[in-house]
Amino acid sequence: MTMTEKVKRTAPRRILEVVETICMNPQTATASSLAKSLHIPLPTIYRFLDTLGEIGFIATSPSGTFIPGERLRSVVFNTLQYEPGVTRRRAILMRLSERLGETVSLSIPQGARLVYFDRLESHWPFQINLKIGDSLPLHCCASGKLYLSTFDLADAIGVFRNTRTNKRARNTIGSARKFTMELSRIRKQDYALDDEEWFDDMVGASVPIRNRQGALCACLSTHALITRKPLVELEEQIIDMQAAARELEALFFPES
Repeated sequence: MTMTEKVKRTAPRRILEVVETICMNPQTATASSLAKSLHIPLPTIYRFLDTLGEIGFIATSPSGTFIPGERLRSVVFNTLQYEPGVTRRRAILMRLSERLGETVSLSIPQGARLVYFDRLESHWPFQINLKIGDSLPLHCCASGKLYLSTFDLADAIGVFRNTRTNKRARNTIGSARKFTMELSRIRKQDYALDDEEWFDDMVGASVPIRNRQGALCACLSTHALITRKPLVELEEQIIDMQAAARELEALFFPES
């Protein structure tokens, strides 16, 4: 790093670089690794981290690394609606909705929650009354289970045990053993199904949207009444959903 580059790196700019590095790779974001990779003295790094932690922009994970905090996640979530590719995103969702003949939705992780981010509604009169920003039940809907399948198994079962008392429908899974098997199946097939687990007489499906590092960043889902589309027919359309997910990945995370 040249002397000119060092001079240009003011404190605000260096703090933003710290936040960016944590967001890009939280698994290895320790104070010492941040100091080394950003060429910032360790005492200065600690001062930046203390400030960012106090205002909720970062938090400390159980493993001791630094991760995005609740306040930062809220800021990111609220800015996504202004992304440059919003028209292209909506076009992809519209094309998929027309192909499936059903409503399609995007949901994104926000801390320990999964929240609705966007949806393209079909012409059918029956719709789930959820608004942008509403949370999804992690233990019974397709996207919630897909999200939990990315957790450490013990953490996922911990979430399940805290929410399983909320039996939403006739097929809501109530056994930790069966839920463990369900998560294993989801990991293997790389998509999740909702077999009347969220609402009676309704089925659903969800596929992952991943960033360049392979981490789940959003879920693309759909749902249908069994009177017009049984689960086996919905599962046959997973390939269309996965193709749309790849398009969205290319839109959200373009190659440099």
